[in-house]
Amino acid sequence: MSYARTLFELTLFAAFVLGNAHQLAAQATYSPAREFGHTPFAEADSPAAIPPLATSPAAPPAADQSWTSADPLVGPVAEPHTPDDVFAAPPDLYASDSDEGGVGLRDLFPLFWGDPSLDGVPPVSDEGYSNGIWYFVDYDAFRGVPDGSWENNGIRVGFNYGTKLGRFSEITGIGAQVGASIGVYDWGGTKYRQKNKNKAETQGFLTYGLFRKPQENSPWSAALVQDWMFNDTFSVFGENPTLSQLRGQIGYAVSASNEFGVAGAVYVRSDSREVRGFGHTTWQPISTLSAYWHHKWSLGGPDTWITAGTPERTRLAGGGSVGDYLVSATALCPLSNAVSVFSNVTYMHQSASPGPNGANDEAWNFIVGISIYPRRNSRSQTVAGERWMPLLPTANNGSF
Repeated sequence: MSYARTLFELTLFAAFVLGNAHQLAAQATYSPAREFGHTPFAEADSPAAIPPLATSPAAPPAADQSWTSADPLVGPVAEPHTPDDVFAAPPDLYASDSDEGGVGLRDLFPLFWGDPSLDGVPPVSDEGYSNGIWYFVDYDAFRGVPDGSWENNGIRVGFNYGTKLGRFSEITGIGAQVGASIGVYDWGGTKYRQKNKNKAETQGFLTYGLFRKPQENSPWSAALVQDWMFNDTFSVFGENPTLSQLRGQIGYAVSASNEFGVAGAVYVRSDSREVRGFGHTTWQPISTLSAYWHHKWSLGGPDTWITAGTPERTRLAGGGSVGDYLVSATALCPLSNAVSVFSNVTYMHQSASPGPNGANDEAWNFIVGISIYPRRNSRSQTVAGERWMPLLPTANNGSF
């Protein structure tokens, strides 16, 4: 099994772990102040907003009480009980209605189900602020067709900003987004590039466009952006091509837990150089078309995306195609109101048979990082997200 395929499977597992770790933590440290019906997201981290746990021997309740919950959105209410129950564990808020124990397929792939905390909640984006931004830093590893059989490893930093457009947004529900990143790879140089072997590879991305998220009158979402890739010491030739593409998606939120849609990209700018020993050489983004499933694991909790589709079949130099299918998995998990961790893996399976040619065409991108939200709005209630935060992520090697 190839290294890239192993990375993909590990990230799928990581996405599942991130999607369920918050549930285990909630059972171990349950507090009524964390129920979203009682405390807004912006106040959930305030120590003053969190009363002592009923299970804490250092702070037993003044009046004998136990935790019950008539409504998962309203939160727990107090009822009298005997002193023997003071140290009883809180109830399993995330227990499955269909299982008495264990993990089933419905838990792993809840395509048509959702967490009880989202029952009855409409798939409407949170109004939130009129604009918002997050900053990110991540470890980024990738290998594309221009890299041959070699990979690149480095650190990337950037931001993604979304905003309401005044009266225009009030009428149409459409907002604008812009994001950028810069990454430095192969800090120790390389031994395989034709030139600039003693230089690190530097790469920048720029993304800008328009988006719309689900609102009261429509569960549809859509976005259209233009991406730019700026390179220094790129590919096995160590050249500096500049590339661009259009990227978009359209989705439908069937519930507060699940959204389904299609996404794609088409190249708008390629770049060429005269390479010594090879002559006229062209670089071009790979156009793609995919279907995706976006799942919200709980009210204000993690999000995951799974995408599968096909890349452009035509090889620039002729002589067959590049890849026969493209898959990706993404997870976004809030750790607090201000911090989230995220991971993304994209894998393109080569169309060539296994061997020297197939090994050169296998392409992948693996990212794991942390995001900072200055306005403490890392959480969103449903799959619809926060209305004026960006819908599409800043471009990366996986989206080119």
